[in-house]
Amino acid sequence: MPSWEWNPVISVQPSYIYIFALMILEGMSLPIPSEIVMPLVGYYSTKGLLDPYLGIIVGTVGSLVGSLIDYYIALKLGVPFLHRYGKLFKLTPEKLDALSRWFAKYGTQSVFFFRFIPAFRALISFPAGLSKMRLPLFIFATFAGHLIWDTILVYIGIYFSSTWQSIISVLDKYLYGVAAITAIIIVVYILIKGNFLKF
Repeated sequence: MPSWEWNPVISVQPSYIYIFALMILEGMSLPIPSEIVMPLVGYYSTKGLLDPYLGIIVGTVGSLVGSLIDYYIALKLGVPFLHRYGKLFKLTPEKLDALSRWFAKYGTQSVFFFRFIPAFRALISFPAGLSKMRLPLFIFATFAGHLIWDTILVYIGIYFSSTWQSIISVLDKYLYGVAAITAIIIVVYILIKGNFLKF
């Protein structure tokens, strides 16, 4: 059996409620890594303890709920609140300004594509709320982005289910590299599309 004592996220028995609660916190920009939670869903599914498809839906809906909380915090409480208490979410005024510029320029696309970028995935909900993005569009872009990302993570857990240490090793060595490459591709795509639309 794998040794999980090093991380409280993976030290309890699996349940959909636990996965849902963790992913709400992840969606709220709190330090709960989906890169650990969702591969666990895949691992547990190979042991017959969780259904991978239900786990993906539960995790994705949890992230959506957390993202909606951030969206409404920004919508209802505004910039002064975020400047004062943003540190609770690791959101500095500089980060908020940068994210707001991205959102102002790319709108719905930024909400979708940022779901694939660690450290910024959840934070994009704040400028969406500040800008009063239409709620149906926000829900669609957020759900779609999280669904794709969570599915990838679950299948990583399934593929490397023979040993938990292999999952951790892959996450440590490759996942953030893949995320960085994905982010570069996204930026290039947006820039190319933006230039194309000018013609």
